[in-house]
Amino acid sequence: MATAGFLEHLGLVGYGPLEPVLLAALATETPVLLVGPHGTAKSLLIERLAGALGQPFRHYNASLLNYDDLVGIPLPDAAGESLRFVGTPGAIWGAGFVFFDEISRCRPDLQNKLFPVIHERRVAGVALPELRHRWAAMNPPAPDEGEDGLLGDVYLGSEALDPALADRFGFVVRVPGWGDLSGEDRLRLVGFGDAPRQGRGIALTRLVGRCRRLAEKILASRNEQLADYVVQLMSLLTKAELPESPRRARMLARNVASVHAARLLLEGKDAELEESAELALKHGLPQNATDVPPSPTTLIAAHRQAYELAAMAADDTWRQVLAESDPAQRIATAERLAMPDAQLSKVITQALSEETCQARRMGLATAAFLAFRDRRQLEPSAWEALAAVARRVLEPRERAEQVSQGRELETWREITSWLADSDDDAPHMHLARSFLTAGFPDLWNQVNWHEAVEAFECDLRALEVEEAA
Repeated sequence: MATAGFLEHLGLVGYGPLEPVLLAALATETPVLLVGPHGTAKSLLIERLAGALGQPFRHYNASLLNYDDLVGIPLPDAAGESLRFVGTPGAIWGAGFVFFDEISRCRPDLQNKLFPVIHERRVAGVALPELRHRWAAMNPPAPDEGEDGLLGDVYLGSEALDPALADRFGFVVRVPGWGDLSGEDRLRLVGFGDAPRQGRGIALTRLVGRCRRLAEKILASRNEQLADYVVQLMSLLTKAELPESPRRARMLARNVASVHAARLLLEGKDAELEESAELALKHGLPQNATDVPPSPTTLIAAHRQAYELAAMAADDTWRQVLAESDPAQRIATAERLAMPDAQLSKVITQALSEETCQARRMGLATAAFLAFRDRRQLEPSAWEALAAVARRVLEPRERAEQVSQGRELETWREITSWLADSDDDAPHMHLARSFLTAGFPDLWNQVNWHEAVEAFECDLRALEVEEAA
């Protein structure tokens, strides 16, 4: 039976969408880093979770933390041969749940000493057998270059974490701010929501135990599928300039299984593994702790392609096509494998819809239109999609542009100089000329025209567009 809303029973408002992720982290004892503006209840969330679980809790402000605060006072033993630590009430010994607040304001030397606590549950080389949960929180780091002073949610005192430290956190979660709350949640928050109800600690402990056992079963039963999905995903993330470590790959597989277990318990048996994988990916990358977190569009596209690939046999034609992340190479692979016209049409329309750069989209559509106009009978929908974008390059027309002083004039002079120095008999030169003219000035105000024309020429070659086209 589904058991939703356990965070609301602890008096937390607006965290409902994150419940599966947070429950999964508790069940697998995975380190968690919460990232968000001030006043978003990060500390309150952690304190109430620790209280509900009945764990001995330590709350450290990492910006003020000294190493002695963690380990106590080192004193030599009676024989003078070794050191022992005389613990203070706030020392980490005996803790079951530790929270490092403001970790992005922590001194670099101390960040290094937190590595073994977070990753290995050790401090000063000594194991911490009672330590179960290691959570931290931070404000979004300030951009590398920006104006002085605090502007909105720019925190100039918050520095980007060492990538190796960020990679020790299995879940890196962007928490909801005011703009993410529903109208109902806003009213409940301002009206002072219910305080934690008595007896909920026992209920959460049981829920965590059930989730742990179910996650282990899912990981065992879906191991091959999860491994294939993560392998495909890692390649796609690398191509999207989001490279991850081998450690992260293993974390992601475990995260998917545990998030899915949590969703089955919280939402019921209709929870789909694909949606669980997307949620685990969204909150499972260390880049979430940077000043510019990964684009949700990029993550969703990589997830869907990886999941679709993992569902196919190794020799499936579609798998070979979808394994290509570059849209032109994907279309070229479909052509090389002699995909039927209807399937090739689907590959083309998907490639166009996924390409977010307008200049690349225009070049790709032009190359595909010229490549297949005489050798394929594509679906009308594919021809329409190609023609709508390629028309800008292929339709002859007269244009009169008023070029003002400044960047536009400089760009135009660069283009005309490049064209004048180019060999008119060079491959695809007439198409390059039309492409550059068609994109001026709007597209070349957004992207580098030289890189765009090089990408266009690569697409023409990849799709084997004839020189005389």
